[in-house]
Amino acid sequence: MPAKPIIFCSHVAELGGAEMVALDLMQALDRTQFTPHLAIGTDGPLAVRAAELGVAVHEVPLAGNSKLGKARAILRSRAALRALAARLGSHVLVANTMIAGYAGVLAQRPGLACVWHLHTVMRSRLARAALRRAAAVIAPSHEGLEAVGRADGHHIANGVPDRFFSATANETDSLRQQLGVPDSASLLGMVGRLDPHKGHDVLLAALAHEWATEPPHLVIAGAELFAAGQARLGGYGERLREQVTARNLEGRVHWLGDVPDTSELLCQLDCLVVPSIAPESAPRTIAEAQAAGCPVVASAVGGIPSMVQDGQTGLLVAKADAHALAGAVQRILADQSLRGQIAQRARDHAHTHYRMLAFARQCEAVFADANAMAMTAMN
Repeated sequence: MPAKPIIFCSHVAELGGAEMVALDLMQALDRTQFTPHLAIGTDGPLAVRAAELGVAVHEVPLAGNSKLGKARAILRSRAALRALAARLGSHVLVANTMIAGYAGVLAQRPGLACVWHLHTVMRSRLARAALRRAAAVIAPSHEGLEAVGRADGHHIANGVPDRFFSATANETDSLRQQLGVPDSASLLGMVGRLDPHKGHDVLLAALAHEWATEPPHLVIAGAELFAAGQARLGGYGERLREQVTARNLEGRVHWLGDVPDTSELLCQLDCLVVPSIAPESAPRTIAEAQAAGCPVVASAVGGIPSMVQDGQTGLLVAKADAHALAGAVQRILADQSLRGQIAQRARDHAHTHYRMLAFARQCEAVFADANAMAMTAMN
């Protein structure tokens, strides 16, 4: 039996966490069962990387910067997605972003089902209404499914590529050496796009606290993604740099910019900090850090407590509490035994929950069910 074509849909061309999940999933799919295609609104890094994986890329009018532009793109994409599915003989659309999800549920008809891969915690009425229409919903956290009222949704934790499980630090050319960080100082990291929701400013405030030992250094890996479509993101990186200067943190904060592969970075950190101030479904950087044996201190928001068991596989603090964050970081840095125990338990947790092939096989089962349901509805 020939492989079934399925169409991954994204209105985003840049490489955020959700886009990396989609790329890894397309790469890990059993190509004897499924042939992945990518429908995308505009050219960019996601399309380039997908093509490198041997995925056919199709331009569909999903992109739009303003609210009106996005609405128009959703309506235009309905016919375009239907036509593309008919041409490829595909019965399944996999929506990887919110705009693509709205377009995907509108494009549904007998013979074409939309599987919505939900990467965020959405509570708006519009999102809940749209997600109720999807043939199936996949989410990496129960919190994401509960927020949109899809009790029948599929909780499938995001997979982590094998390289994170086997990552080791390069002692001959370490990050510390490159940045001039003294061996006596601890090295913290924050990984993720520059977005106010991520809580960079809370971490900078925590870093400015009094430290019982030598103050740690911090590396920030991430770029200003999606700024063209979201006004609140504009200039955020510049504002953070101003805070570094105002808090006298220059020399202790190191900006790495976009780091396409963080596996070698994470295994060199003493601690990864995830100080999110808005609910996140399941930040994959946490799963990656756990796989790499890097202890995590994170905010107890959204689906994060499902990934980080406080005191067992990491430490949790209240959101937007710089004092509590500083205390938790100092605790894990000061207690080498605790740090080692947390790292080992977190790595065991990652082996159980975040292996890439297990993630792909679970998603394939959902795709297969949606494909069968669509074909039944067509006949």
